[in-house]
Amino acid sequence: MKTNILILGGGLQALSTAYSLWKEGIYAVCLADKEEEIRQSRFIKRFYPQQKGKIYEQILAIIQSEQIGLIIPMSDYFSELLSKHNVELESEYNCHVPVPNHEIFIQGADKEKLMAFCEQNGFPHPRTRALNATNIEEVAQYVQFPALIKPNRSVGARGIKLVHSLDELKRDYPVIYKTYGDATLQEYVDSKDAPYYNVMLYRSKNGQIIGSAIIEILRFFPIKGGSSSLCRTIEAPELKDICEKVLHKLNWEGMADFDVLKAPDGEYKIIEINPRVPASLRAADIAGVNFPMIMLEQEHYIPTSYKVNQYLRYFGLDIMWFLSSPNRFKANPAWFFSIGRNVYFQDIYAKDPSTWFSWLINGFKRFIHKRKHIQ
Repeated sequence: MKTNILILGGGLQALSTAYSLWKEGIYAVCLADKEEEIRQSRFIKRFYPQQKGKIYEQILAIIQSEQIGLIIPMSDYFSELLSKHNVELESEYNCHVPVPNHEIFIQGADKEKLMAFCEQNGFPHPRTRALNATNIEEVAQYVQFPALIKPNRSVGARGIKLVHSLDELKRDYPVIYKTYGDATLQEYVDSKDAPYYNVMLYRSKNGQIIGSAIIEILRFFPIKGGSSSLCRTIEAPELKDICEKVLHKLNWEGMADFDVLKAPDGEYKIIEINPRVPASLRAADIAGVNFPMIMLEQEHYIPTSYKVNQYLRYFGLDIMWFLSSPNRFKANPAWFFSIGRNVYFQDIYAKDPSTWFSWLINGFKRFIHKRKHIQ
């Protein structure tokens, strides 16, 4: 059996994935953009810079040259690419691809389709409707303001716009559509009053939920809704049960990372599914859930005890939060807390110092870029 692993893509999730395998004595190879920080990590065996326009050909070549038995995608783009070829890769190349087929993938990954699916099947979600040039007023009347214009296919907070009136919606929707394509209007639940969660689940081919981890996001950047700069691991059986039922109904296979809000009335609301390894993957690892090893071992994986109240900071992004937030000295937990056996860093690994400064520098670059996403 081939056990070599290909990490497909970069970002913090690639570093976390490589680390989770490395600590078990497994060195993966990685195919990603030549500028990705993972290229210099000691956690990988070999780095392949991707060639635009020849990605799938590169994947096939690496599978054969490295005897790859498992591919773990890091982005929506790579997950969708694999979903289109998973039958070929598994049957002809004997390479496990932990993603669903393309039809199921789109049902979960496309924000509009997922919200429609939740509505049809009674899963909790914010009021959401698809936008087009002719139905703006009708959609606005149903969703109400404030609301979020959300591209159907985007990463993180890219393209999301908070609007407070019909005039703002009419002004901003055409710009977002031109840049990102189809979009929805979604009920806005103020994150100041609504806890935000990520629910990470892995569902195997035979329909078994093998691993799960839940984090509560305590700080975001951008402040009005973006990526986690501080989170903690929790247990939430009701929330886990809701998300598991969604995956079973979808007949999902592979990794799914749910974004979920808890409204002021206490109801959970599913926002979206990230159909891949999330950037906050290390939170699962520090809680005792090694998702990359789950993908490798499947039903043979033996879980360890699940640890709650493990804190994960994205330090570069948390600096940006501190510079931007009026509550920088009122935060709970305090921004300056960083020492303790239950505090870990998403972008800093003691065993891999070569990546520290590049992540920090890129965090500052994201400060300029990310603050424009939600106004």
